[in-house]
Amino acid sequence: MLYNTPFAPPKASMESLEDRVFTAAEELGEAAEDGLFYAEAGDSSVIELGGLTRPAENGGEYYRFDVTKKEQLSPANKGLSMCTAGACARFITDAETVVIDAKLRGVLYGMSHFCNRGVYGFDMLVGSGTDRKYSGNIMQMFVGVNDVLKDTMYLPKGLKEVQVNFPLYGGVESVKFGFPAGSKVAYPTKRAYKPIAFYGSSITQGGCVGRPGNSYCNVVCRALDADCRNLGFSGSAMGEQVVAEYIGSLELSAFVMDYDYNSPSEEHLRQTHRPFFETVRKMQPELPIVLMTHVWSFEDRETDFNRVKIVKETYDAAIAAGDKNVYFIDGSNFFRGQMRDLCTVDALHPNDLGQFIMAEEVYKTLAMALKR
Repeated sequence: MLYNTPFAPPKASMESLEDRVFTAAEELGEAAEDGLFYAEAGDSSVIELGGLTRPAENGGEYYRFDVTKKEQLSPANKGLSMCTAGACARFITDAETVVIDAKLRGVLYGMSHFCNRGVYGFDMLVGSGTDRKYSGNIMQMFVGVNDVLKDTMYLPKGLKEVQVNFPLYGGVESVKFGFPAGSKVAYPTKRAYKPIAFYGSSITQGGCVGRPGNSYCNVVCRALDADCRNLGFSGSAMGEQVVAEYIGSLELSAFVMDYDYNSPSEEHLRQTHRPFFETVRKMQPELPIVLMTHVWSFEDRETDFNRVKIVKETYDAAIAAGDKNVYFIDGSNFFRGQMRDLCTVDALHPNDLGQFIMAEEVYKTLAMALKR
């Protein structure tokens, strides 16, 4: 540990990795040309897809929103819902190498302030519960013109649980994992908590970290052992009711409402923030909801203070109405003190350090809320 953090000490799942129903690689189907046996992440009994609804139940797409309601989204959010921020695949295996074969779609190229690996790369953790450690070197190795990524994950010996985080700003048409002959694979351990949902801007979606697992949403969910339902829409979180209704329909353990920055004006924020919260609250009366304001980088501006006040008004109104499970985090306090400019890539979007600091603060509030 580099320094003291608020995260609880890592703890592996209490479930046994050995006591599973294993499937031999050869039972996954016919061997591919490379001699491996492949399972599709979104359509396999031995792989859990987290952070997204399985494609078979959502119009055949890896999509962050309800496909049947995509036409109700703004054009920007309709496209950004193809991005797989928060999604992951988990499985248990004794294989020492597993090949990932992904067909990408909707990739946002040329983001000069954002590492390509964070935009459309994958990364990997090995372990279970909250005791998961980064153990991957999955880079971008495109083949041909169809944006096919194919690379090898090198794993430690013995049985282990593997989590592969999907791209933050890229989308996928398919993600397959290839297992060598003689290996076996099984469904992963149960999460400690139901999924946690996040709604907000590009910062919520994960801009601009170096790899997917470093987004504050993914860090928080890693520390709590929960799947991440990331509904961050880059530049396009406007407090739309259709999104609030979707969040309210999900089975969740908590919701972080990181919405204020993309609202085009203070008046628009005032008109949309409380109704958005109240829609989710009406649909889920007991759900812990965290109301958070955006991070500040270099300077204190009047419009930033005003937006904090508007979000705080939603919180105060909820408390006055008797809400016992709503919380407030003032994002203006995240990056303070000496060299706070080190926390962003462009005086706005947090880098890995900035997102980690955000994760620490959000974790403290959620850990308290979930233990009540």
